[in-house]
Amino acid sequence: MFRKCKKQYSKKICLSDEDQDGVIFYLDKCPKESGFSEISGCPWPDNDEDGVIDKEDACPHEKGDAQNNGCPWPDTDGDGILDKDDACPTLPGGPEANGCPSNNCDEFFKKEAEILKEFKEKHILEKEKFKALRTVIFDHIPRELFPKNNISVSIHTYTFINDNISNCASKSTLGFNKSLFLDQLFWTKDTFDYVAKKLKKNLFPTYDFGKLPIGTDLLNDYRQGGYYDFIESFPQTLELNRNIMVYYDRGNKEKAEFHPYNTRLKVNFGLYAAKNRVSVEIRNVPKGYYSYTFEYIAGQWKFIKKEEHSY
Repeated sequence: MFRKCKKQYSKKICLSDEDQDGVIFYLDKCPKESGFSEISGCPWPDNDEDGVIDKEDACPHEKGDAQNNGCPWPDTDGDGILDKDDACPTLPGGPEANGCPSNNCDEFFKKEAEILKEFKEKHILEKEKFKALRTVIFDHIPRELFPKNNISVSIHTYTFINDNISNCASKSTLGFNKSLFLDQLFWTKDTFDYVAKKLKKNLFPTYDFGKLPIGTDLLNDYRQGGYYDFIESFPQTLELNRNIMVYYDRGNKEKAEFHPYNTRLKVNFGLYAAKNRVSVEIRNVPKGYYSYTFEYIAGQWKFIKKEEHSY
């Protein structure tokens, strides 16, 4: 190529770099335009002219937004409000209600109930996936993070709905209900067996992120809801406030004792529905708290990252 160039131009021109892109003239297919060596000195194309070059554009033939990887923002319900700005992206609404149907939330909650039903039907068939998750979690989290004999395990979180808010989306419990359902799929009797034997600790099932133990007063709610009914078989213990609480006995002589400062363990499914990610939080450890993130990729759980947080 160099010899061919010299026959047509001078050596000086052939070795020059007029567009200053680091690709010399005789190798540069676009010598007048600054480009990249990967494509012989030419600039990356932008076929849809949206300002996002094709190699970084998820929709290279459709004009879009750089913040959406070069794709146009969708409007699923066709109400003229883009999903990113729409508080109810699957229900047509007006701008005065942020894309939600005005005032009457009946249709909104009916749609949410349908979505939750489909979500449960899909994931109830994936119990083995959550069984595999517990193995991956406790293969990556060191036992040293659980120095005490008792662990508070968060299996239930309450949610608060303000009925004085007219915005239907602000009353949504869909995300909470999805997360609670996944909690139930994960925290089975088998999982309590597995974790207690793996860590050799007593386990207190709790709610409110591990702060409050589940007592016999909640068991009736669980029985009616059809979940966590196996907890009824757990031993009971009477604490200082005279409330009867249940715990999982690891099968030794160590005293089962609930304390607000027990090490707290929470498997957080908040990101699972959107990103196939699960975050495991361990709190009340000496130096702060830790979080471990796992993602379900190509049919198996992968450890993504560990983070240390200060209080």
